Amino acid sequence: MKKRFFVGVFFLCLLLGGVFLTFQRPQELQQTVQDAETRFFPETGHFVSGEFLKKYLLAAHPEVVYGPPITEPFYSDKAQRIVQYFENARFELYPENPPELRVRVTPLGQMLLYHQQATALEIPYPLGRCRSFPETGFSVCYEFLDFFEKNGGVRIFGYPISDVVVQDGLIVQTFQLLRIEWVGTTASNSAIRVSPLGRRYFSLVKEDQRLLAAVSANNNAPQYVQSLSVRAFPQKAVAPLTGMQSIYVLTQDQSDRPVANVQITLRIYLPDGSEAYPPSPKLSDANGIARFDFPYQSTQLGLATIQIQAQYDDLLATSETSFRIWK
Repeated sequence: MKKRFFVGVFFLCLLLGGVFLTFQRPQELQQTVQDAETRFFPETGHFVSGEFLKKYLLAAHPEVVYGPPITEPFYSDKAQRIVQYFENARFELYPENPPELRVRVTPLGQMLLYHQQATALEIPYPLGRCRSFPETGFSVCYEFLDFFEKNGGVRIFGYPISDVVVQDGLIVQTFQLLRIEWVGTTASNSAIRVSPLGRRYFSLVKEDQRLLAAVSANNNAPQYVQSLSVRAFPQKAVAPLTGMQSIYVLTQDQSDRPVANVQITLRIYLPDGSEAYPPSPKLSDANGIARFDFPYQSTQLGLATIQIQAQYDDLLATSETSFRIWK
């Protein structure tokens, strides 16, 4: 309790005293570009590619905001979709959405807001150093506001959903997507940083710890695919007798890294046992994903089954998914 009190008093004195805290951009992460859609982060031994990389680079300072990747993209049974974890965030893929909405940042700030006990700080909010957000009823002030606006504001962080509080021994403010914390200043560091909620949430929901392992010791080496796995899921779990359906197929290697240019074919069996006309084979993209859209017409209610075959060089993998045809 005394520790939290003195931390809060020290922070308040700095703020009210108008101490100028400089924001220096940390040394650039050493990143090696594999191609136009792939980037390797040797700090953690993971890649960001395709649509996840495009989303990552929408932040002016992504290494400050999201941190480096701590996993490859993978199908999370917890989220029921393809995700990729970063030090401070998690990205989710919605392949059924328009291109600009296909990757979303998980609202970890909102999801973890009440996960730890917090103590309020009584800090005055002068209008000259604050910005209020009527959408949620909270304000962002002082150095927190400087950091928030410098790094993308609402577009990157979402709206504030808490006041400045002491949580887990740190002075923090939570936003819908991310959380920022005050850590003081040194000669080389900013007073504010983004909290590592991505890593915390990864542990909290008990994702497979093996996903944190580095995928390559030599980031200049090509991907060596020793084994191939394939998963598939329908856009509509329940569908009418006649309509359109979309099937999403994810291909990964022995390290759960996405595999591009895998040839994928489907066979579609309706509830009466007849085979629907299949869509043309496709190649997986940089995220290891292929989407198949096809019309169907069934005379019976029941389960429609889709058999998937994936081939990469001399590797062959199969999978199966289904959807229910109902009134």
